[in-house]
Formats: sequence, structure tokens, C-alpha cells
Amino acid sequence: MKRYEKESLVKNFLVFFSLLIGLLILLFLELYHTQKREYRQNLYKTMQVCSYTLKCEQYSFDFAEKNVKNLNEIYDNNQALYGYFTIPDSKKFNLVISYPKKAYLQDIKNIQHQLWFKFILAGLLLFILALFFTFYSLNPIRKALNLNDEFIKDILHDFNTPISSMVLNIKMFEDERGNNPFISRITTSIDNILLLQNNLKCFLQHSPSQNNLVDISKLVQVRLEIMQNIYPKINFIYDEKNTLLRLSNEEILTRIFDNILSNAAKYNHANGEVKVTVEDTTIRISDTGKGIKDVSKAMQRYYKEQDRGLGLGLHIVQKLVSELNIQMTVISKVGIGTTFTLDFKALGKE
Repeated sequence: MKRYEKESLVKNFLVFFSLLIGLLILLFLELYHTQKREYRQNLYKTMQVCSYTLKCEQYSFDFAEKNVKNLNEIYDNNQALYGYFTIPDSKKFNLVISYPKKAYLQDIKNIQHQLWFKFILAGLLLFILALFFTFYSLNPIRKALNLNDEFIKDILHDFNTPISSMVLNIKMFEDERGNNPFISRITTSIDNILLLQNNLKCFLQHSPSQNNLVDISKLVQVRLEIMQNIYPKINFIYDEKNTLLRLSNEEILTRIFDNILSNAAKYNHANGEVKVTVEDTTIRISDTGKGIKDVSKAMQRYYKEQDRGLGLGLHIVQKLVSELNIQMTVISKVGIGTTFTLDFKALGKE
């Protein structure tokens, strides 16, 4: 199960199960108060029977003057529960029948234990039902997402043949005619297609592979030089204040840097600047481009502020930095530029 499927499953299950448990709690609270009332009513009826037979060992008997308290009602104090009953042919006294408070509390506790047992059984049943219906409700969505992934995989597979053919023919043409600005532009376009293809492949991958010790400062420098070849009209600057070695995944880091650097170049001004600074545990990538209008939405899937692209680049970056436990902050001003700061302090060195 993929990460977003697990997240959706957990959230839907918690909401559904919480509602059911809330209703179950209300139901059992009402049931508890109802049984408690019925218990007191039955206790009074038993006392009433005892007032005739006087053969109830668990009860104690006494006398009280009439008109002290109302009949047909059960009273409660710290010692016992008691009620008043008439004595035939007695005009002065009433019979007082008492039930020990300790025994009463034990009876109430027994009622609570029975209800707790039933509540736990009902809760387990609701847990199973909530889990079943959550899986059932998410199944159509999972099928749609899997179909979408398979569709993208098929497209990526179909890309390989024409891309390979174009690369081979351009190489042959370059060997025959030599360097040519038209060939360079076509090569740059193919590199962009390959970058998009890698992004889509990364989008379909849902778990990072084995981590190794990576010279992140060297890696970002290499990716910067590659971007310089793809975007020759952009001025790329590399400022390394220290080396940065961390345990991470080089392939995923490459995807992160390529997406950020390509966006910095793609949405920059003519003769604009992209600067990469390595300092302490951070890598800062700043550009003089168009800027991002709404940074809070920029990481959402398919969100675009320009006509170009699919709106997947920064969403993939957000997904990958989360998987690698990299802290990322983004500051952007429209018309001035954008700065991405990646902090690798949470990554180990060995």
C-alpha cells in the first residue's frame, strides 16, 4: 500500500471509528443511567415485599414516626438506602427498611462491570466494521489511482523508443555536420524531456532505496554544471563554504536538486542568475526569477502558476524531502525571485 493510501486509510478510519465510538459511549451512558434507575425501582419493590413478610436477611428494619418523610420513595445517606412503609393498625409509626450502602455500591459496580464488558465487545465489533467499510469505501479510489499509475508507466515506456531514436540520430547528425546551434537547442529540449520523464518515474516511486554516505555539496555542484549546459543563457553561481557529507540517497537527492534548479532556470529572466550556496548543514538555492505568488499552494499536486509544465515538480520535491527527513523552507517574492533552503542536519554522518 502506498504512502498516500495509508494516510487516507488511517484518516478515514479514525473519523468513521471515532463517530461510531462517540455514539456508542452516549448509548451506554444512557443505558447505565436507565439500569441504575431500574435497579433502585426494583430495590424499592423488594423493600415493599419485605414490609409484608419481614423475612429479608439482607435488609435491616426500624421504626420512625409518621409524616417524617414521604412514602413510595427511596432515600440515600452515607450508611444505607432506605424507604418508609406503613404498618397496619399503627397510626404513630412507619416501618423503615434499609439496604446497606456497601452492598448497594457493590451492586452498582457489578452493573458497571457488565456494561464495560458489553462496551468492549461492541467496540471491537465496531472496530472491525469501521475497518471493513473504510477499505470498502477506499477501494474504488485505489483502483482509479492504480489505473492512473499504470497509464503513466505505459506512457513512460512508450517514451523510451522515440527518445532513444532522437538521441541516436542527433548524435549521428552531429558527427556528420559538427557543432550546430540548432542541434544544441534540440539536445536541450531532449534533456528537458528526459528530466520530465525522470520526474514522472520518481512520482511513481513510493519508497526510498538504500542510503549511503553522499557528498551532497559535490552532487549539487555536478547537477549545477549539467543545468548550465541545458540553460546556457542563465548565469549559474556555486559558492561552497564547506563540504557536506551525509547518509542519504543519491538518486533521490538528484531528483530534488534537478527539480529545484530546473524551475529556477526555467522561470528566470533572460540572463538571470541562479546561485547555490553550501553553508554548514544547509544548501540554499536562490534565483532572480518570476517568483511564486502563493508558496503555500506551490507544493500541491498539479498546482501551476504558469502555462508550462504539469505542476508536479515542487510536489515531488516536497514528497522526497519528507521521505529523506530534510527540512525545507521556501521564501519567494513575485518579480524578485525565490530561495529554497534545504537543511540536512537531521541526517546522520555515518
